[in-house]
Amino acid sequence: MPGPQTGAPAPTDGEDSRRDDRLIERAARRTGLAGSALTGAAGDLGHAHGDDGRALAGLAEVVREEAVRIGHLAEDIESHRPESATAPARRWP
Repeated sequence: MPGPQTGAPAPTDGEDSRRDDRLIERAARRTGLAGSALTGAAGDLGHAHGDDGRALAGLAEVVREEAVRIGHLAEDIESHRPESATAPARRWP
């Protein structure tokens, strides 16, 4: 027995491709923003001291390294956009 009809036409390959492109672009942008936020947090930690008065430079370095990894992840996500996408590839911080 066939399923219920929604009345909406099925998306075309072009529509699917555009939707995928938008979703991938948004994921890459959000991931890039997360990397930027981590970079800012690392800068803040680099100037902060813990309860014991010791600098948090070591923690800042770990956060900075994670920011770099997240930036690479954003580029990887962006690389999965459909080849038909006309927008140029972005470089995330």
